[in-house]
Parts: sequence; C-alpha cells; structure tokens
Amino acid sequence: MIDLNNIMRYHENNRIEAKKAAGGFPTSLWETYSAFANTIGGLILLGVEESRDKNLTVTGVPDAQGYADTIWQTVNDPARVSANILRPEDVAVHTIDGREVLVVHVPRANRRQRPVYVGDSPFTGSYRRDGEGDYHCSADQVRAMLRDREDAPADLAVLEARSLADLSPETLRQFRLAIVMRQTEHPWNLLPDNDFLATAGALGHGKDGQLHPTLAGLLLLGRRSAIREVFPQCKITYEETDTGFTLATHRPENPENLFDFYQAVARRLDAVSALLTQDWEARHELADAMKEAVLNAILHADYFAPGGLTIRRTDDTLQVENPGLLRVTPDQARQGGSADPRNRTLTSLFALVKLVSASGSGLKGIYKTWARQGWNSPTLSEGFKAGITSLSLPLPRRAFSREEMTRQLIVEYLTDEVIATEEMLAKGLGLPRREVRPALDELLEKAFIVEEPKGYRLRA
Repeated sequence: MIDLNNIMRYHENNRIEAKKAAGGFPTSLWETYSAFANTIGGLILLGVEESRDKNLTVTGVPDAQGYADTIWQTVNDPARVSANILRPEDVAVHTIDGREVLVVHVPRANRRQRPVYVGDSPFTGSYRRDGEGDYHCSADQVRAMLRDREDAPADLAVLEARSLADLSPETLRQFRLAIVMRQTEHPWNLLPDNDFLATAGALGHGKDGQLHPTLAGLLLLGRRSAIREVFPQCKITYEETDTGFTLATHRPENPENLFDFYQAVARRLDAVSALLTQDWEARHELADAMKEAVLNAILHADYFAPGGLTIRRTDDTLQVENPGLLRVTPDQARQGGSADPRNRTLTSLFALVKLVSASGSGLKGIYKTWARQGWNSPTLSEGFKAGITSLSLPLPRRAFSREEMTRQLIVEYLTDEVIATEEMLAKGLGLPRREVRPALDELLEKAFIVEEPKGYRLRA
C-alpha cells in the first residue's frame, strides 16, 4: 500500500494508475479495472494526475462519494463488467492536502474469475497491465484464461483423432520400468500395457468405443511427430551457453516426449550440480532442486499457448520458463500448500515414478534449499504480455574444472553401477564421449579404475 500523505514520491507503474477525473467520471477506469484484475492487481487513484516529471500530484475530485456510488453501481452490473471482485473496503474516499481523492484497490482475480472484462465479450473487453498502460488482450491470451477457469483436468481429454501408434513403445517401456524400480509392489505393474495406460489416464475411450491417447498420455509418452501435430505452437528446449561445458551427444532439446525430455535434462543437471559444488549433500540438494524446478514447469505449462517450455543454463543461472501464467498468486506459490497444477493427469503420471507429491510444496522447497545454502534467492515472475511464468535460480560458483568433474562423475557412476562401458558412461552421465575418453585414461593411469572385457570398474 502506498503512503497517500506522501503521494508525490510515487509515479504511475504496473500497479498504480492516476486519473485526474475533474471533468466527470472517467469511463477508462474500467479498462484499468480489467487490466489490474487480470494481472497482479493495483491502485486506481481518482483526483490525482501525473505531472511532466512523472511524479503524482493531488488535484481532487468534485464528488468523490458520487464517484464511489457509480463504481458500485457499474461493477455490480454484469452487462457492463463481467465480475465484481471488490470488497467494501476496496473503495475509499481519502482527504489529502484538503482535497478529496477516491482510492480503488483492485485485487488480482482468481483463475475462475479471469478474464475480467468490460462489456459483453471477453475477446473485445479484456485488458492486461503492462508498465504504465492497459492493453487489449489478444485472442490467445483470452483463450488461455478461459481454459484456466475449468476445474476438470483438461489433459484428461481423449484425442479421438490419435491412435495407440502415436505412443512411443520405448518410452512406455522406460516409464513402466521406472515405476517397477520405485514402486515394486504397485498393483498396476502386473497390468498389460493398454490396461495400464487406461487405468493411469494416458488412454481413454472415445465415442467409437476404442482406446485413444489422452492429452497427458500423448505429451508424456507420445512420438515427437504426433505431439507437434497436436501442439503446434509449443516447443520444448534445453539450452546451455556455458561454453566450457558442452552439451551431451543425446541432445535434451530434441526430446521424443516429456518423459524423455525430463530424463535427459535430469541427467544433465546431475552433472551440472557435480560441477558446481564439492560438498556431497549440497550437490544432491542442488540437483534435486533444479530438477524440481524443471518438473514444476512441465506440470504447469499451457501446451496450447504460444511460446514454449525452455530451460536455459548459463555459468551463473538456471532459467526455467513455461507458457501459461500462475494459477495461484506468486506468494501462494512460494509459500507452498496451494497445489493447483494446470496438468493434473500429468501430475499423477509423474507421481507414479515418485517424482512429484502434488502437495504444492515443490517451489517452497526450492526456496528453502537456496536459503539453507546461503545462495542468492530465486526469482519467480510472470510475463503477462508473453503469457509465461519464469523461475530464475542463481547458481553457486563452479567448484571443479570440467576434467575434474568428469572424472568424479565416472567414479560415482561406477560406485552405483559397478561396471560400465565408455558408451554407457557417456549416455548415463549425459556427457559426450570425447570428454569421457580422456577422463577414463586419467583414472586408469592413476589406478582408480580397471578395464575388463565388459567395461570399467573401480579398483578393489
């Protein structure tokens, strides 16, 4: 809340709109009402103007209470405004320097109320805030808000134009194996593939009585070509600009599907965490938190929206972006306990491999990890014009050279897997063979490992 007695210290921004309103009630107030409601909320000040130096100046309004009555009459008329999200205390008359000012606090509308619009159509009367101005929402932005109004899991919809041939047999095999490894006694492990997929929500019966992939099933397990046909606007990429740490031969930015993408990126982030810290516990906390950030984006992405799911790593930052705005407020997301994933069926599928609890605590855990380690705090933000949610994770300084990191990863891998070939090591660690080969030679020379017909193992 701003200090109204020192209003000259402020200027218009994405949360403050000043309107002189000396010549009558400003009808443009409703565009700002819609814009604030559809973004992060804000204050509308009637009887205040912005001077040439951008500071706010009190001018007063001739009939503040009359203006307040007009606001209540209009906001309660569904033919003029789609929703009243104001509480009684949100409209108040204040006296500043002997002049009356009407202050309207517009909260952020919840997802079931958005889009808040003016007139009879959300496609012509919906606005969003951008800097100091209000702008018309595009048709895509309106459709995204309308999709988010629904409580039924949209990703459970059956794609009757797609068939079982659109799913990747290899990904399905890996997914089911992952469930067996993490939930050995799960009763679904005994089901045939089609029965398992239908029970899990990856397949559903169409009007023709046949089984077809659901949206979630196609995204998680589908072939790349089929996913692109159903979701033509969405790209899924992993990018690195740290030139000293080259990308793996298996490139995570060209996934077959979401499960393939997550597995590849997770392997990559395990390698990155080993590069950044020597402390064993901190390394695993860092890796788990980074993977949680990626998974959080996967589960909250709007795959019908323009843009894409993008993971970018530089020397000092992991930037995770997904199409679609938050379905709760940023504060609720950071504090946890308000799980409202956009893709609930995907959430339940990832829960089968014990990667998600659906409790809403993931982001809270990420912030706790960064605070516990004393690293700079993550930043969660929404880009309303682009319709994206972004999480920026500052990374600790690099603790190892690339060569040291590769040797250490090989030792850790052989500790768990006992024996592995050069090819298995490269794939398992997400590293190119041209980095694995010299590391193996160094470890052999120092007698840390021995070579056998089936591969390399640690020296006893």
